[in-house]
Amino acid sequence: MASAPSIYAADPAYPILAHTLLATPESKAVDTEKPVPEAAHNLDWNLKEDWDAGIQGTKAGIFRCGTTIGFSRLRARSKDNEDYIGQIPRHLLTSHLLGTAPSSEPSAFIIHPSNFDAFAPKTLLNALQSSSRQPGLSRDEAIQRLGSVQLLPVQNLPSAMQAITKVSELLQELQERRQAQQNTVETPNQPVILIVAGLDTLAEGVIRASNPVRGAALLAATLRALTRMSRVYASWLSIILVNISGLGPAHFENYQPPESTQTKRPSDEDTRPSGDDDIHSIFQTPGHSLLSTLLMKTLDQGIDTHILLSDVKAAQVAEVIKDRVGTGLGKWGIWSPKR
Repeated sequence: MASAPSIYAADPAYPILAHTLLATPESKAVDTEKPVPEAAHNLDWNLKEDWDAGIQGTKAGIFRCGTTIGFSRLRARSKDNEDYIGQIPRHLLTSHLLGTAPSSEPSAFIIHPSNFDAFAPKTLLNALQSSSRQPGLSRDEAIQRLGSVQLLPVQNLPSAMQAITKVSELLQELQERRQAQQNTVETPNQPVILIVAGLDTLAEGVIRASNPVRGAALLAATLRALTRMSRVYASWLSIILVNISGLGPAHFENYQPPESTQTKRPSDEDTRPSGDDDIHSIFQTPGHSLLSTLLMKTLDQGIDTHILLSDVKAAQVAEVIKDRVGTGLGKWGIWSPKR
């Protein structure tokens, strides 16, 4: 009798350039040495300025190289569709592609479940062409930008881990080429974005097939690999995790942000109940934890800066619920899907 296939047996994801899946009809300077005044962070509460600035090669801002940035939605209140959670990460990606001169180097890698369409080539093409940047891109120009994006669709968590290993090898090759070029000419390293979507849902698949402990263990090993990559290539790699299934359960009141949050970042005392070290939202009724399962807690441990998307009245709000490497805790902004 044939034995059941092992969950560890999976073929590695084959990288696909995004522009090859579409039918055909100025360079960012990275300055890692420039200091960022502490006061600038303390006075800047509006997260909108950070997502408008995009991925930064310096220590300024929330979205910067050398960190693992996680995007999660609120399970109890957010709209239950994958594009909801993919909008801001896609905006960061398209802004990066628009702001980077076309070259033979890869500018982004996207690892995602094969049925997750928020980063599908047609979606990315539409995002590039509908950008508010002037002058706009033609279809051919947008396809040329997508030529530097590699898509790696995966089926399960072990295949996602293999895809991450593949990307790690490609990044190592890229670093060696850049180091060789810098021996002859001094050129700044362009940032590279690695987006990994759906690790939470892939881990849930392991849990259903086995148990929560194994699912959490495999997820933790995957997150450690990502953390190592973010530290090894800290000066030019930004890692973005897009979590699909959502945090919670959580319960919201009809809540209007206090007037004080309109002019300053809430302090730690404003955002967390006394004596509780868990992750909470400034828009959430105090006392309700967002990390209610072992899987959620394991996922959060691999994230440096955690962004929560939720609906407050009629507004879609993004807020920083965790920032262990910076001073962004409590920053928030209202996101408009029409950008």
